[in-house]
Amino acid sequence: MNCLILEDNSYDFSAVLESCGISSTYASLDEAIGMDLSSFDSFVIFACGKVLDPRFRVALEKEIEKGKRLFAEGLNSWDGIYSGEPFDTTRMRLVVAADQHNGGIPGLSVGDLLDDGSNSMMCPWYTVKGFTPILVHRNHIIAHKHWNADIDEIKKDSFPALWKIGTNVMMCAFTIHNFVRARFAPKRNWRLLVDYIARFITGKEPTSYPKSPVQFCDKDVSDGDIFEKCRKEAVSRGITWLSSFLVDEGRGGIKEGLKHNITPDGFQFTADAVRDDCSGEAAGAFLFYGILNKSPKQLEYKDHLGDFIFGPMQIRGGILDGMMRWTHTAWMVCYQDDVARAILPFLYESFFFNQKDRLPNICKALDFLVKTTARDGCRVPRTDGPDLTEETVKKLAAEEHGSPSAHYNAYYHAALLLAYKCCGNKTYFDVAKNGLERIMSLYPETGREQSETEELCRLILPLSILYYVSGEKKHLEMLNRVTDDLIRLKHPFGGYMEWDTGYKAHYSRDSRSECSLLAENGDPVCDLLYSVNWLPLGFSFAYFATGDKKFYSLWREITEFFIKSQVISDDPKINGCWCRAFDMDSEEIYGCPHDIGWAANCSESGWTDAEILMGMMLPDLIEKYGPKK
Repeated sequence: MNCLILEDNSYDFSAVLESCGISSTYASLDEAIGMDLSSFDSFVIFACGKVLDPRFRVALEKEIEKGKRLFAEGLNSWDGIYSGEPFDTTRMRLVVAADQHNGGIPGLSVGDLLDDGSNSMMCPWYTVKGFTPILVHRNHIIAHKHWNADIDEIKKDSFPALWKIGTNVMMCAFTIHNFVRARFAPKRNWRLLVDYIARFITGKEPTSYPKSPVQFCDKDVSDGDIFEKCRKEAVSRGITWLSSFLVDEGRGGIKEGLKHNITPDGFQFTADAVRDDCSGEAAGAFLFYGILNKSPKQLEYKDHLGDFIFGPMQIRGGILDGMMRWTHTAWMVCYQDDVARAILPFLYESFFFNQKDRLPNICKALDFLVKTTARDGCRVPRTDGPDLTEETVKKLAAEEHGSPSAHYNAYYHAALLLAYKCCGNKTYFDVAKNGLERIMSLYPETGREQSETEELCRLILPLSILYYVSGEKKHLEMLNRVTDDLIRLKHPFGGYMEWDTGYKAHYSRDSRSECSLLAENGDPVCDLLYSVNWLPLGFSFAYFATGDKKFYSLWREITEFFIKSQVISDDPKINGCWCRAFDMDSEEIYGCPHDIGWAANCSESGWTDAEILMGMMLPDLIEKYGPKK
């Protein structure tokens, strides 16, 4: 088999073809003009949206008429087909549209899904005789790995993505050449597709694939010594990754992290927004690591980040006195959960080390939130500074009910409770107790945003602190009830499945704005942005508060999960991070990709990485420095 491969660079797909044992010749599209094509048995063109030079095209057409095989990616024109300009496929999914009896892909069924990241595709305007679609692109499919729809529904309003013309021409409308570097998922489906295309071109099976840029820990971390070694390595990798997003060593805060967008050639975009919550949470990770490892550099980062969030990110004077800004762009917006997560690390510092320098500013932030909190101890989801006057502030405080949502209020309550423990302001305790009891009075029908799983996960830490502070039996019962309900969603891999009884969450089964990872209850998908990321801190504090060894076991198991789901890579941009979506059956980064800002491959410096890192280290901190009950 002698194959002519036309490409501009060295691609993943070419390496796969080489593993089929073919004799290959490489050239650019320009170099192919005038080339003698008679000695080649098949042709591969990675056109990337280009059009063939007519001189080469005529010669190639003559060879294809002889029955030789052609595979073309992103070729604007062939036969009677030509296409429009490339367009983005980020909000689309690839769907198998042909079964094996009709030229489809062995191992894949009609309705199986493949996700191609932030790709581009060229939709053909016309079809020709013998045109057989194999894959189509469709908008807004709410399903995990398989869309249970009939072939007519699949093809309705779809865009041809991969098709055959007759028996010897296959054309691909989207960019597939660096499918490994671009981290297409799920891997099994892509392997089956690539094998299928490679067999079509070469008649042989591939024997190897390029190494993925994403690897995971492959050790048995259930063993005690291996667990401790791998935990230490995972924390070190995570801290190094987190450090790379600091702005001026923390003096300007920290960037949000990584966007989910990965280009067809594998470049992942950075999320450059600077947020108060990410900055404060990162400070907590650096605090824990600096103390436990006696590392002054990380403690210096922590101090810089503290100066940032309590400096330019906090308003002084006037009706907004104490308000913490959300981001460096959303300058006058205040989310209480984000504020709480920004200041909690400095409350941990005060609680564990009696370091009270930041307490006056922490109390200013909490006082602003308290005066805009409803009578039930819950606050509205957010407030915007320009809308707040003496009159509107009084109105907010006079409201009977705020938002009964752990997503928006539970960490606010956790911060109030720790602040009460640190400074003794009884108002903080009363507001937090009322708020958490209000949420639990409605439980499990709380105000869900992403999922029921998220609400369960977010309640563990606040309820643990509530019981630690109050000592009341009913608060322990609340903690145990939520924990028991959460355990029912535990997957054998160690994480917790997204679940939403009745699909009542605000973003449940959505696909056009922010959205939950959840497609169907029972999908083995784990959310490391909104749900399980809160659990290491929550379970370890629950063990501290209760002395119940079940919480230590739960901490150990979820920490094992995070060791096994952390990205290990030669690429420092991703080495040491955790991404939002993890499929616990296939053990890979994969989940519904529709979210407009935080889809499967995003990694949030604060919400995800810093929270996980703090939780992985907290038991050591408690053992060495925790106050006695």
